[in-house]
Amino acid sequence: MNTHIELTADDTLAPLSKLYLHPINPRQNGAPEDTAAMAASIEINGLIQNLAGYEDPKKPGQIGIVAGGRRLRALKHLAEIGRQTMDSKSPDFKAIPVKVTSDPMVARAWAGAEAATQKPLHPADEIRAYAAMADQGNSPNMIARAFAQTEAHVKRRLALSRLCSEALDALRADHITLDVAKALTLTTDPAAQLSVLTSARAGNWSALRVRAALTPDTIDSSDRRARFVGLVRYIGEGGSVTEDLFDEKSYLHDEALLDRLFKQKLAHEAEQLRKDQGWQWVKTVEGTWVDHKLTSNCEYLRKQEVELPIADQDRLAELQDRNFHDGISDAELEELDALQTRRAGDFTDAQRETGGIFVLVDHNGALKIEGAYRKRETSDNETSSDAPGRTAAPAKPDLTQSGKEDLHRIALLALQTALIEKTELVLDLFAWQLERGAPGYSNPFAITLTDQKITGEKDDAWPVDQRLAETRNGANLGTSNSTAADDFAAFTAKGKKHRNTVLTRHITRTLNTPNFDRGGLGPMIFELTGASIRKVWTPDAATYFSRLSVGALEALWAELLDLDQDDERRAIFAKLKKGEKAKELESLFADASLQEALGLSRAQIVKIDAWSPPEIRAVEAKNR
Repeated sequence: MNTHIELTADDTLAPLSKLYLHPINPRQNGAPEDTAAMAASIEINGLIQNLAGYEDPKKPGQIGIVAGGRRLRALKHLAEIGRQTMDSKSPDFKAIPVKVTSDPMVARAWAGAEAATQKPLHPADEIRAYAAMADQGNSPNMIARAFAQTEAHVKRRLALSRLCSEALDALRADHITLDVAKALTLTTDPAAQLSVLTSARAGNWSALRVRAALTPDTIDSSDRRARFVGLVRYIGEGGSVTEDLFDEKSYLHDEALLDRLFKQKLAHEAEQLRKDQGWQWVKTVEGTWVDHKLTSNCEYLRKQEVELPIADQDRLAELQDRNFHDGISDAELEELDALQTRRAGDFTDAQRETGGIFVLVDHNGALKIEGAYRKRETSDNETSSDAPGRTAAPAKPDLTQSGKEDLHRIALLALQTALIEKTELVLDLFAWQLERGAPGYSNPFAITLTDQKITGEKDDAWPVDQRLAETRNGANLGTSNSTAADDFAAFTAKGKKHRNTVLTRHITRTLNTPNFDRGGLGPMIFELTGASIRKVWTPDAATYFSRLSVGALEALWAELLDLDQDDERRAIFAKLKKGEKAKELESLFADASLQEALGLSRAQIVKIDAWSPPEIRAVEAKNR
């Protein structure tokens, strides 16, 4: 560190032991990794900028640092751990340069000024700076020390430095977001990057759409099959992947291989369970639920429930009540699970010798057991008769059918009367029902939500947010009733935040046509959400232009290019075939190079970026 400082009236060299973080300093907290990174930078570069301190009369003989809290933490860290780099020099901890004032107003001004004026490097400038240092032979660790950043941060920025120059220029000009730039790293081919970049800029694509464009016909590593098989096994069997360095996921290219490995592992796990647990049979299910057809001729087997000691029964009731109303700790949750498991008991040897289970993989890629079941046998009573060829008359029931139905209604009334006072329980049950996706007959509420159509006539006509694509409203997915109570207990244990997320996602998919207008509700929702057609869709040939008449295509071309009646470009466009006209208009919206070749002004490009079909425009105008 350079300790030669020209002192001014309010400059001083103070020992580190007399410096403390003053309460008016806006940087009161700092992550340990950030402190370590700043310490490494000071060790290499020295203390480039003085600290700013206040001589608070409440702490005579000490200096409260009002600006430079990050540097102060780094200095104290260095003083504690000592020198870490051989060719560096530790700061002189007895002479730290500090700009000092005894005026509280000045101190507050310093604190506010540093917080307001400190501006980080633009990401594009930071990327290029790191790349330049790397080209000079500096390791990511050395770059991190020089810039007071973590090594992981530097490595991610260096990954971005391998983008084509046009992408970095677009990032620097704020024509694309940093998330879009990160998504472009999914390919190392500059031509592919430039092609998708052009479309992304023209269509204001999100990072999600860029990823979709660069990873067509791939399987996300979050897919349940990929989670169950594991990337190590998939890659070991020759499967190829594209890694996303920023989204902590990968994209698998060989779905046939993944399916084969999935079935092999599922079959192996099923056979292992049969041997370990002693079942007569174990059947695999490739889907995420057991079709009722598989169990229609089966008898459901119940575990032999165990009666817990009184003390354990009381503890179980206490934990269940607290978990439902206030929540419990992780340790108590484990205790609750253990008590419930003990109370549930186990299957008998006789049940295992004659019964079996179904094995499947759930949406999270975890192995799941459904059952157990035993194939139902026809009893002698069902086939007996008093004479050959004659079936015995069924015994008369003790209670009429109408009597049974009334009892059912009475029980339902009792349940609804109690439930109407339990708002939180109603919401939990409803959200669980939506997430579960079971058929109506096995759900607590007779409510069916219907997804509104948001996909095109052709598959993948435009990208759809994954959260909207994964709902299962109205789908007859089915699930075994055998574990419904345990499933619901597990669902409520995830907390209200998870419940509210499920409700939002599934109910959102039922939102009806945007033409709705009930006393101003439509305009209000559009305003509150900031909804915009062009945020989710760019006009293209497949979904729009090819469906227009020739006259409409020519009129639109003239409108967007501001062409006079005798402009030569109108005549050239008119000579094209209808399909060529549709493709040319699509390129006008998606290809920046065509816009440049046509010599479009900035105002014209802005108009194209904001344009939407008049049919949609009318809806937007009505609802805004």
